[in-house]
Amino acid sequence: MTSSTATAAPSPEVGDGRRRILEAAAELFQVRGYAETSTRTIAEAVDMRAASIYHHFDSKDALLTEILAIGMQAVTDAFDAAELATEPDETGAQRLQRHVTAHLDALFGHKAFTAAHVTVFPFVPAAVRVASVEDRDRYEARWTDLLGSIAPELDPSQVRVVRLSLFGVMNSTLDWFDPAAEGSLDELANAFVSTLWSGLGTVGGGN
Repeated sequence: MTSSTATAAPSPEVGDGRRRILEAAAELFQVRGYAETSTRTIAEAVDMRAASIYHHFDSKDALLTEILAIGMQAVTDAFDAAELATEPDETGAQRLQRHVTAHLDALFGHKAFTAAHVTVFPFVPAAVRVASVEDRDRYEARWTDLLGSIAPELDPSQVRVVRLSLFGVMNSTLDWFDPAAEGSLDELANAFVSTLWSGLGTVGGGN
């Protein structure tokens, strides 16, 4: 059985066994690493036989590909929602903060799947990388367009640096920020954007 198109989290339509495999594998790949996690280990985590994994997924690579797709769909859906909430009279800084908050919400709301792009993707097999890179590139391009629109005075190389820096800061929060103990994600987003906007000055009309 091949992997199906993923949603932001395993949907109710996904069978319970398949959903449990996805969730357990996502956690194990982060903790142990992809290469070090066997299908037998995943099967034991969900109280299945190892052979049962292959009833749901053609291979461990296919399982990881779907995990990455779920994580990418989560942040893409968040980006879409932030765009729909844009107000005509808001500043560039306000628009950026909405998107940063949305990205952080998706990161922590679907952490097992989104974190795979930060901790697992750099070490994935070539076939998984090829299957996942188009969606990642498309998401990054949307951020490039967003930053270019709110800071039009930056040239493309500067926009790229800003995007890479912002992604690095946002994604690193999975390692050090605890929303339950350290404040809301909206407050964190405000701190990020305030710092970034100070560095950019007033380009793009933000204030």
